[in-house]
Amino acid sequence: MINSDLLQQRILAESLERLGFEVVLNVPAARMTLALIRETQADAWLVTVRDDDEVCGESFDSLLDGEAPVLVGMDDAPDNNCTSFLRWEKKLLTKLRDLTDTPAPAAEVSQVPWAQKQHREILLPAVFADDTRKLPLHIFVLGASLGGPEAVKEFLDVLPEGLPVAFVYAQHIDQRFEQALCQAVGRHSAYQLKNVENAAVLAAGEVLIAPVSTTFDLVGLDRISVGTSPWDGPYGPSIDGVIDVVFNHARQRFGCILFSGMGSDGAESISALPEGTDIWVQAPEGCGNASMPESAIHTGKVTFVGDSYQLALKLVEHLKEKWTENYERKPDHQCG
Repeated sequence: MINSDLLQQRILAESLERLGFEVVLNVPAARMTLALIRETQADAWLVTVRDDDEVCGESFDSLLDGEAPVLVGMDDAPDNNCTSFLRWEKKLLTKLRDLTDTPAPAAEVSQVPWAQKQHREILLPAVFADDTRKLPLHIFVLGASLGGPEAVKEFLDVLPEGLPVAFVYAQHIDQRFEQALCQAVGRHSAYQLKNVENAAVLAAGEVLIAPVSTTFDLVGLDRISVGTSPWDGPYGPSIDGVIDVVFNHARQRFGCILFSGMGSDGAESISALPEGTDIWVQAPEGCGNASMPESAIHTGKVTFVGDSYQLALKLVEHLKEKWTENYERKPDHQCG
């Protein structure tokens, strides 16, 4: 990375590391020499040169003619507290992924046998025991990237069958593994994981796998409408995009849980949600990669943080509370 502004050097380095890249060089333009370029084993170069920078033309030509791709002309990073920072960071990741052909994270799920994993049973609240509703009381987005599948699996595995909730699961993943994600994450769960089918209805007890290559929508009574447009951003599905789709449809029934993952996907849409929206994240210290939950926490909109079991327990308690508010008949006031 070549940039003469010390503040930009720091912000860029922090962003690149959060996005999963290793910064092997971070110097101003005046130090960009032929020897340094030849010594540095870089997969790509990020270069910002200003009009007043002292640049060795021979060195710059050598950089452009080298085997490693060069990204030139990226806009300066805004302050990381600025609302436009997340959009800028996503643009940076998109450009670098296009430049380096970085693959989407693979869906790695623990192969430890279920019987050997410690888990505590969460009981179904009695209020749901005789419920026959098909449409869910709530629709929760589950967002994850690197390290996410195992955390999502552990969350779903401990949920009791019969909760009036459906999930839309947005997992950054290579398209080749999209179909296999259902089996990998859902093999011990009471909840049915399924890939998108046009005109299908999302029912309670189901987990819809958001498509990798194209957008989708929810219409009417939770009916799925498959789109043809690609997702915005470097990876599909876009967690920001999925949050927007589900919130615009579900509104008061909406909730979101972000698990392990690199980058900040999801944080931009979370920032725009109303105060008090149910936005929960996996505790960063238990994540395979904590940057996605940390980016969400940084928005100030997160209302609960916990491990996979604590998130599942929180959901059961939350649904019981909402059910009581909406459906339990309150006693009539009587005159004395």
